[in-house]
Amino acid sequence: MGDQSDFNDEALKEKLETLLDEDNVIKKWNEGLLIKSLILLPIIIFIVGLFIVNRPEKLTDILFVFLYPVALILIGLILLFFMRSKLK
Repeated sequence: MGDQSDFNDEALKEKLETLLDEDNVIKKWNEGLLIKSLILLPIIIFIVGLFIVNRPEKLTDILFVFLYPVALILIGLILLFFMRSKLK
């Protein structure tokens, strides 16, 4: 019985050392905030510029402004999947 508890304690100590190790692959939530902000900043600038500086007057203008980038992204994704399927 004593051997079993020592084994469990040793395994737990190894697990804790792995989690507390600074070179661990698991990142904290605040690591990479700069990258996340660089991704969100253009979206925020686009929305602020759209609704404050360049106010659309009709519903069709708003739909066109949002559907045009979405259509371009979808075309890019379709091309990406098409090119990936050709590589295999």
